[in-house]
Amino acid sequence: MKINFMRFGALLGAVLLMISCNNDDNTINNNNVQEKIILNTDSSTLNNRIKFDNSGVLDINLPFAGKDNDPVAGSFPLELVAEINPPVYQGLTLKATHVAINGNYAYVSYNMQGEAYAGAIDVIDITNPNVPQLVMQAILPNTDVSSVSYDNGVLYIAGAASIDAYQDLDSPAFVAAMTLSNGLLTTNYAQTTLTGNVGTSVTSSGNKYFAVSGDNGALAQLNKSTHQVEMAIPVSDLRAVAYNSNKVVILSGTQGIKVYNANNLNQQNTFATSQDVADAKRTIDFLGNNSLLVSEGYNGLGVYNMNSGNKTQTVTVPTSVEGVDPSDITTNAVSVNDDKVYIANGGAGLYIYQNGNGNQGLDIMGSINLGSSCNYVISKDKYIFAAMGNGGLKIVHILSNVQTIDCTDFPTYNGSAWLNVNSNQTKEYQGSASIQGANINSNSNLTFCGSLAVSQGLNVNSNGTFYMKGSLAQGQANNPWLSLNVNSNAIFRVEGSVVIYGNLVLNSNSTIEFVGSGSSITIYGNVTKGSNVTITGTYTDTFNKLN
Repeated sequence: MKINFMRFGALLGAVLLMISCNNDDNTINNNNVQEKIILNTDSSTLNNRIKFDNSGVLDINLPFAGKDNDPVAGSFPLELVAEINPPVYQGLTLKATHVAINGNYAYVSYNMQGEAYAGAIDVIDITNPNVPQLVMQAILPNTDVSSVSYDNGVLYIAGAASIDAYQDLDSPAFVAAMTLSNGLLTTNYAQTTLTGNVGTSVTSSGNKYFAVSGDNGALAQLNKSTHQVEMAIPVSDLRAVAYNSNKVVILSGTQGIKVYNANNLNQQNTFATSQDVADAKRTIDFLGNNSLLVSEGYNGLGVYNMNSGNKTQTVTVPTSVEGVDPSDITTNAVSVNDDKVYIANGGAGLYIYQNGNGNQGLDIMGSINLGSSCNYVISKDKYIFAAMGNGGLKIVHILSNVQTIDCTDFPTYNGSAWLNVNSNQTKEYQGSASIQGANINSNSNLTFCGSLAVSQGLNVNSNGTFYMKGSLAQGQANNPWLSLNVNSNAIFRVEGSVVIYGNLVLNSNSTIEFVGSGSSITIYGNVTKGSNVTITGTYTDTFNKLN
């Protein structure tokens, strides 16, 4: 029987792993004692779960408007590059629970709601930011996977296994360590039973790793060599564990935050947070060495001084969102990446904050509606991964602010959400911008140096020139008529990366010039060419659309 408290996942609950390559719906014979992990490396089967139908530039809902409430340009260009549908096992759809990132690989864990136990781990190759590939999958019958963490070639896993299927287990909760092979899943692992009903979170550092388990659970310290529990501290209702600056920090839904020395688990501090009795996933993250961010459900995000325990800021949940039940607006997770803070606010979507200087705290930049409830978020490098209420995963790419020449004398664009360059004008900008559309009119010139996201149409009109130096993303896959148009005798000059989610229209006598080496163009829609179209330079055409 499955214990339905804080059960976000579990993994590898078998004495012996047997490998086979099958699809998600294969039946597994348990033989009453031993379980199988089903490894699948069939790219044609796996990549059917990757969808690009809604890919494209994301409009950020800004907390302010321009003059006369006209929309203004944003400063943080984002593109939704793909959606990953969850695995299906024996006709039941799993739900994404956690993501760990290692270079060009992302590891996504899944569990199953309800009484049945079943989990999975996906390995996603994000080497090409615009075309992620699902390269490996493990289905884990009779085991839920609630959390994964990567460290130095090992994937650490927390979750719960069915005590009905594995009658020799003392409790469902466990933590496991899987040694990877060139970043991919293997059967080289060790599993350790924990007290409690479900392992909810795991982290590691040095020669130790740390796991927490939920109801009737504990904080456990394990040896990386022997995988034995060296110390365990009982704490009720544990939701998350994290490591920072030789400190192990845990979050309890009833007892708040506890801070321990990572070497000996001596308690250094404890302080209350908003009590969160909901059976839901919660995460914590750090701003530097002293500030701790805590997702607190309906109480929003709490920012605490980790040394004093004082609360320095409360980021409340949105008061109301049109068409969303207020009970679905809750802060589920938080993730810090550089100077940005990402908050999963359930039905309200994904919110983005800037870390202010000094004591200014977090300043809101805007929000993104990703189509369903946002239950979990993690961001690293140039990616944002969001687990959604429908069980799937959204992969968002942060456009790089690449300056290929010295653009320091160019102003930053902060005008209207529609960038218009009038006839016979020359405009030059640098930095990062997110806009709705752009018109480079007849006999005008626009140079943009940095990263630019254009959610709707982009027109380079007759005898106009658009010189894009850096990263450009334009359009949306589900709106192919929002095209990039290069009209008669116009020039589209590229030095960097261009992604077009709709169609590219090259009218008669138009020109695309690729400058230097290393430029690329990715076109998801169709290419229409008039007569005497010229394409010059060295470039990579991802889908061979320009031929």
